[in-house]
Amino acid sequence: MKSLAGKRILVGRAAKQAGALSELLREQGATVIEIPFIEIKPPRSYRLLDEAVRKLPLYDWLILTSVNGVEVFFSRLQRLKSANLSGLRVAAIGPATRAEIERHGLRVDVMPQEYVAESVVRALRSRVKGKRVLLVRASVARDVIPRELRKAGARVDVVEAYRTELPRGSATKTRKLLRVESDGRMPSPSRVRPR
Repeated sequence: MKSLAGKRILVGRAAKQAGALSELLREQGATVIEIPFIEIKPPRSYRLLDEAVRKLPLYDWLILTSVNGVEVFFSRLQRLKSANLSGLRVAAIGPATRAEIERHGLRVDVMPQEYVAESVVRALRSRVKGKRVLLVRASVARDVIPRELRKAGARVDVVEAYRTELPRGSATKTRKLLRVESDGRMPSPSRVRPR
């Protein structure tokens, strides 16, 4: 018997990242409904990220907090033909981010046990006093990492690699999915599945 048989699971990952998770859930018998809660968009300008990439030799630490950030960082690195990463130590927030960094040939020095900002801070706090840190992330993110690493004595530059937006139609599809129909049943997945 499949462990998720009879269960309906909403996957809210960005469309290009939902496939693998959805497939695993289906293999376990779940009915999967994909409605992306975020859409990855380029930043309004790459100017600050490009400036930081050009100044990489000045940094002691690079912190990447998502696979999306890694992809954008390395695409800008390649575009600017800046590849001087010698002496740069790297922190990744979790295993998927670490794998993407390593796929680009860069070694990850620090990955915390828990994959949240507070754990990144705990892992780096004692290593960053007097160091320059480059944090590459989404335009809207919690300020835990820069705030706490600055308290620990680091000079932290935060640059936007991408923006996240609510995809068009996702809110309506989610409301439809969550609304209980007059007979008490939830709408079927086919009625809310994105086109």
